[in-house]
Amino acid sequence: MVMEMGDIPDPLTPVDKSRPEILIVHAVEPALGLGTVRQMRDLLPDVRVLLLTDEPKDEFCLQALEAGAWGCLSTSDTPQLLVKALEKAAQDERWVGHRLANLIIEKFVAGQQADARTTERLTSREWEVLALLANGCSDKEIASRLFISRETAKSHLKSVYKKLQVRNRSAAAVYYFKYFRNQSDSPRHPGAAVPDHA
Repeated sequence: MVMEMGDIPDPLTPVDKSRPEILIVHAVEPALGLGTVRQMRDLLPDVRVLLLTDEPKDEFCLQALEAGAWGCLSTSDTPQLLVKALEKAAQDERWVGHRLANLIIEKFVAGQQADARTTERLTSREWEVLALLANGCSDKEIASRLFISRETAKSHLKSVYKKLQVRNRSAAAVYYFKYFRNQSDSPRHPGAAVPDHA
């Protein structure tokens, strides 16, 4: 199915009725196209959207992928390229060009390096506090297990939040489990081991 933005007042109505596997959205206005992709991702997640626009830049294509698009193409691309993108989407694969693939890799590596720098700034005691927090311990329980005062535990937590750039316990816990899920080796930090609740 092919849809051009601006043809109809509510562009999602015909898509919802026909439920195509792949939808090509021609967005004359790039921002409008990104908004449609986000709507499609939230309302009809099974529909794979290929975004077609005039001379899209790499950063825009990256935003389109982050919004949920399966690929981003230019109106000046050849029909053969469009066919390849459709074939990839049909095979549950994203369509990206070489330059965009390089940009994605660069951003991924930069993010991994930033994560490493952040976590290496945590002290051993902060790792212990974070591990206990991630496993459901209250401030009082953290203080008791580490033989420190409750105020000291709170101070460590405040420092952890600041270093990890998170605002609450849930976000800190998510960071903890995400960090160790991404590690192929055992935790390097002495306080990183999952505490025994027994």
